[in-house]
Amino acid sequence: MGVDLPKVGKPATNALKAQGISSLEDVARYDKTTLLDIHGVGPKAIDILEKALAEHGLDFKNILGHELPFELIGDLKCDNAPKQRIMLDFLIASALVNKEQLIAVLSEDFIWKVPGAFELKGLDAFYDELSEHQVDIKQIVINDNISHGKVGSMHGEQLQSDGSKLWFADFFEFESHKKNAKIKTVTSYVIMDEGES
Repeated sequence: MGVDLPKVGKPATNALKAQGISSLEDVARYDKTTLLDIHGVGPKAIDILEKALAEHGLDFKNILGHELPFELIGDLKCDNAPKQRIMLDFLIASALVNKEQLIAVLSEDFIWKVPGAFELKGLDAFYDELSEHQVDIKQIVINDNISHGKVGSMHGEQLQSDGSKLWFADFFEFESHKKNAKIKTVTSYVIMDEGES
């Protein structure tokens, strides 16, 4: 049968059971974002479920296929939208400053633009800039991840371990309309909060 659901409140319990989720093992088959999309399941219920899962050696489903050193939440669904997955992979590779992952998603003539600040041409220049400004990230929240044709956009917020925060909006242009096209250009807008001094 499995381990019973913890007390997460009547609305959340009813919502989970209506989806066929009646045990912690059932919960472990889902990622946080999917569960939060169920009407009646809120952040408090997710926190309780996460603690109960940990107590029983379980965890939410990892939709990314690998563990990250920071929490990644929000609009992570890329089911039938390969370019949304590529943009998400770009964000993760940039946060990790992982050159191999960047090579997998960026075109050879990649350009990164930050209007009013700079324009970098080429993967090496982009990688060097990321390396110079690498920070310890605690959490990234993706508010929206949208693609259409050969363009896409993503915006959200990033919380550093030192308490500082930044908000970002990235606009992507791909090499072509093909589903596995690489990213040709990213235009980024960033607002930084320096945290407590």
